[in-house]
Amino acid sequence: MKKTGLTSAEIGILWTHYMQNSMSLQILKYFNKTVDDDEIKTVVKTAIVNAESVLHEITLFFTEANLDIPVGFTEKDVNLSAPKLFSDYFMLVFLEIMGKTGLVAYALSQGVSSRKDVRDFFSKNLMNTSKLFDLCVDTAKERGTYVNPPLIKIQKGVEFIEGKKYFKQGIPPFYKRSLNAIEITHLFENIKTNTLGVLACTAFGQTTKSREVKKFLEDGKHISEKHVRIFTKALIEMDITPSMNHDMAITDSTTTVFSDKLIMYLMSVLTASGQGNYSAASTASMRYDLVLDYQRLSVEIALFAKDGLDIMLKHNWMEEPPQALDRNQLSNIQN
Repeated sequence: MKKTGLTSAEIGILWTHYMQNSMSLQILKYFNKTVDDDEIKTVVKTAIVNAESVLHEITLFFTEANLDIPVGFTEKDVNLSAPKLFSDYFMLVFLEIMGKTGLVAYALSQGVSSRKDVRDFFSKNLMNTSKLFDLCVDTAKERGTYVNPPLIKIQKGVEFIEGKKYFKQGIPPFYKRSLNAIEITHLFENIKTNTLGVLACTAFGQTTKSREVKKFLEDGKHISEKHVRIFTKALIEMDITPSMNHDMAITDSTTTVFSDKLIMYLMSVLTASGQGNYSAASTASMRYDLVLDYQRLSVEIALFAKDGLDIMLKHNWMEEPPQALDRNQLSNIQN
């Protein structure tokens, strides 16, 4: 079969994966340098191999298509001699959550790709990311540090929704439907990701030297803490207590580890992922109060993301994605 050129979709998603994996590689190198636990070190090294493989193959795709290789992130964006900042368990949870994001991203990327070799590339990396995610969960379970979603007692019998009462939340104590399993899942996962967000903002905030970036991270920390409280309250009201592992911590080091450019890009990835999670949760939830919570909190994240975008633009930290030729500009040049 004759190989066609890369489509706009393939160029765009390959570029995005290059940027994100070049960023992840710098973080992983620092994790590898500071991790103490041998088994978690194995997980980190597996993630490094995956990221390096992705970067190598995308470079080949772009070189063959005569496209410029993105600058992305390099060794200049990480200080490998910095003291330990993150606990080993934080690293494991970070990889687990980023692994979930990767599973979604690679599946979507495969779905919009036309060329077989590009589809094979995403299929392979989907499988590699799936294995890495399993390794994260298995390693945490072996150590007894993995936090399972809440266990609940399920009502007996199959029932069908009768009327709009199921979707509404009345004024307590008159009526408040118990949460269904789908709603509990999204609440728990969003508590988990926001807890990671609190710690990430704290860690980056205490190591950056930029007042502007520090203020942005403080805002992010407060937003994540607020969202954790809202989601936790929704569970506790139904006598469901979400548990988190306190081993997911950071040290008191204030030595700069990552460049502000990398920090801000990572925050943009995390906020985009958070918006996607809230959108999925809003769609899946069947209680109007939860839907409204997700929608208003999504707006808060969007405004926070806008602040981050402004900072990145101000300091020229945003690399332009590949874009189509401006035919009008070419015409003006010829004239």
